[in-house]
Amino acid sequence: MTRNTWTGSQLDPNAPDNVAQNAAQTAVQDNHPSHMLSNWIAAIVSLFALAFSAYSLWETSLKQPDLQLYASPVVHYTREGDDAEIFAVPITIANQGARDGAVLSLDLRVKADKGGMEKEFYSAYTVDGSYFVPPGRFDRKSGSFERVDRPKTPFAPISVPGRGTYSGTILFFNKGSSWPKLVTETGTFELTLEPTVHIDESLGIIDRIFKPERKPVKLTVQLQQFSNSMVQLGGSFRLVSAEWSAKNKKDEPKAPPASSPADK
Repeated sequence: MTRNTWTGSQLDPNAPDNVAQNAAQTAVQDNHPSHMLSNWIAAIVSLFALAFSAYSLWETSLKQPDLQLYASPVVHYTREGDDAEIFAVPITIANQGARDGAVLSLDLRVKADKGGMEKEFYSAYTVDGSYFVPPGRFDRKSGSFERVDRPKTPFAPISVPGRGTYSGTILFFNKGSSWPKLVTETGTFELTLEPTVHIDESLGIIDRIFKPERKPVKLTVQLQQFSNSMVQLGGSFRLVSAEWSAKNKKDEPKAPPASSPADK
């Protein structure tokens, strides 16, 4: 064998091919930890992106209706003849879910602080501001006040779109007999408002697991002025939230103390 024909054995580390192969293997081994770290980072980023996409899909399209009910701190009491006691309650319904929701009806329980009498009322009509126009001039022939029409619309289930709201004034009429009357004088009354809501469970067990909890709305109001003769003629009287009234009274500026003759 001459020097010109010898190329070295494959096991010879000094052979050109073996030198290149060893160098490549060494580079791969040196970069192995960094490749593993890059793969873990990519997997974590992908997982976060998938979770964010799923959350966005739930919040924008799949989340079931979540209807929250809010009542105004001022409600009105009136009557319609001798057969109906009426509470007019302005309400707002906010849907915090992505799918449309519906309120089928609303029930109102009113308890008087004096005597403890309690009555139930149902959502009968919806009205606008014209319903509260005061009585007109007195008609001597009929012995009553003339008044403009008090238009009211029969209550229908309220549909609230996803991420939408509804605001309106509901007339609640007494269930059953109106005797004895619940409101006959000034005092404090506790109102409990509870809606009957249609629940969409098209997603089955997912909707049942994430079903929102609904609690009745409670409001304590004070009737500070009342006239039995005026309410029989169609007049209405305000009942103001006790908490709201107390807060406004606390925020009123205090009058300066009166000066005595000795101070002059």
